[in-house]
Amino acid sequence: MHNNSDGARVWDAAIIGAGVTGSFIARELTRKGLSVALLDKAGDVCMGASKANSAIVHGGFDATPNTLKALLNLRGCQLMPKVADELSVDYEQVGSLVLGFSEEERVTLEELLERGRANGVSELSIIER
Repeated sequence: MHNNSDGARVWDAAIIGAGVTGSFIARELTRKGLSVALLDKAGDVCMGASKANSAIVHGGFDATPNTLKALLNLRGCQLMPKVADELSVDYEQVGSLVLGFSEEERVTLEELLERGRANGVSELSIIER
């Protein structure tokens, strides 16, 4: 933050929403030397949707290929071990197991497999009985 010629406070960036995404954007911008105002309607960070976070890092096989969500899911998954280490947060990459019990559900598993591959997710497979 700095003051302009009128003495008013000025930030380089303002981020609306202090959930996980907004907080990480603020973190990255401040690491680049920018001053950031992080604004939220709640009284503390991560009090909205992020408060209900189940601690699952999206694997990238769910999102529609060639979408921003698919790109960000995969990138977030790739960055998570480094970020957890930097923040001294315990993190264990355990993967996902999606189960199917019928032929209809097998079709869904095959769709998820193809979506994941299209999104660049490695180490995906269907495990038989």
